[in-house]
Parts: sequence; C-alpha cells; structure tokens
Amino acid sequence: MKKSLYVVFSVLLVLALSLGASAQGVVTMMGVWGGQELEAFQEVMDAFTAKTGIAVQFEGTRDLPTLLQTRIAAGNPPDVAAIPGPGAMKEYAEQGALVDLNGVLDVNTLNEDVNDAWIELGTYKDGLYALMFSADIKSLVWYRPDEFAAKGYEIPTTWDEMEALMDQMIANGDTPWAIGLESGAASGWPATDWIEDIML
Repeated sequence: MKKSLYVVFSVLLVLALSLGASAQGVVTMMGVWGGQELEAFQEVMDAFTAKTGIAVQFEGTRDLPTLLQTRIAAGNPPDVAAIPGPGAMKEYAEQGALVDLNGVLDVNTLNEDVNDAWIELGTYKDGLYALMFSADIKSLVWYRPDEFAAKGYEIPTTWDEMEALMDQMIANGDTPWAIGLESGAASGWPATDWIEDIML
C-alpha cells in the first residue's frame, strides 16, 4: 500500500548542469527560506549530512525565480532548488535544465512509498524531474452549509455548475466570492494559488 505525502506544492529540482557537485561531498541548494523556516530546514540538512557525509550549502533568496533562471542561463545552477509549485518545474524541464530522476533514484522503491498523484506532479513527458516534499491546503473553497441550505443552493461538482451557482447567487443579491489578498508587498499571492490549481 502506498503512503501518501501530505505536503504543499514545494518542489525539489535537481538541475542538470551541476550534478557532479554531489560527487565532491557537497550539494548546493537554493530556496526562499530564512529565519525560523531556515532554522527548521537546517535540522533536515544536518540529518542528511550525518546520514550521508554529504554537506549541504544552502543559498536563500526571496527572488528565487529570477536568481535561479540567471544561474541556469550562466551554466552555474545549484544541484537542488526548492520552488513553490510544479508549473515552474515544467518550464525548466522544457529548457533542458533538469536531470531526469529516473536515472538517479530507485524508482521502484519510490513508487512503493509515494502516491502516484505526487509522482505525476513532478513528471514532465516521460521524465521524473521533481519530488514534492511539502504541501499546504491553500486554495480550498469554504462555504457555510446552513446558508446554502436556507437559500436552496446546491454544491457544484463541475466548473459549469459553479458558474451557474455564481449567477444564481448574484441574482439573489448575494456575493459569491470573498478572499483576503492583502499581505503587504506580497499581496495577491493567494489568488495565484487558485489560478495555478485551475490551470493545472
């Protein structure tokens, strides 16, 4: 029986141009973490080093997409990068910037331990390029069952049904959607999660 990974769309990318770095006993990694998040992840890196003898050199940046693309273009990418979704992974795979993990990992063991849905998220065409290691439930639609029942609204099960429900709610004078998007300089990011889920 396969174990499910309960994780957010953070993706491990193994970048092709610097695969040989791990043979020198050092793995370079790039991600967005800092502060308490980095302290927590440092424990993971320390445990990895204790188990394998391979040191991890972590580079944190809040401008990950720009810096990562610049490093890829310069032929100096990290061995591994942690990015917040599978969409970017597919873009890097299309560029030929990633290593197919089918030739690196024991895929049979991976298939036994990881649910197919998570493997598919890291797959592009026939190659496995990413592993999900964290997931958040960020784009669910919340509603009040008592209000739906009182107004005779039915829970939609398709996109067309949801659009019809929105029209019905508007006709009744109700507001179909409310979403908190304010987050300082990062305002709007919850909506990007919704859009990514819709597109995928």
